[in-house]
Amino acid sequence: MGRNVLVVSTVDHADDTLRARIGDDVDEVRVVVPVVQQGFMDWLANDERAATHAEEEAARLEEELPAVSDARKGEADVLLAIQDALATFDADEIVVALRPDDETQFAERIAQEDLRPSVAGVPVRAVVIHEQG
Repeated sequence: MGRNVLVVSTVDHADDTLRARIGDDVDEVRVVVPVVQQGFMDWLANDERAATHAEEEAARLEEELPAVSDARKGEADVLLAIQDALATFDADEIVVALRPDDETQFAERIAQEDLRPSVAGVPVRAVVIHEQG
């Protein structure tokens, strides 16, 4: 029997690592890309470029990952993005793709601060992905 996996990614082009982490035994995958690709001043101004970027990355991941039923941008706060998704998706596991601390921008560091080992009883598995290129 497969699993329902919530994928939350703050990293561009993480699909190879995420695909390997998710595996083949999935029934349904939901993708959320938090709006964190922004600097401090952009974060204060609620930057639309970051929102558009998150929407584009979500659409790209929808094409690259198996069994995706929905993919969208999410709140900049990773924990809040997870909670929002869990309100309508019965996940067995949450996989969060993150950059290492030394590669994160301001909003991404803030977004990761409250990340927990589980949310609403669903285990959270963090995958640290270094920037490519």
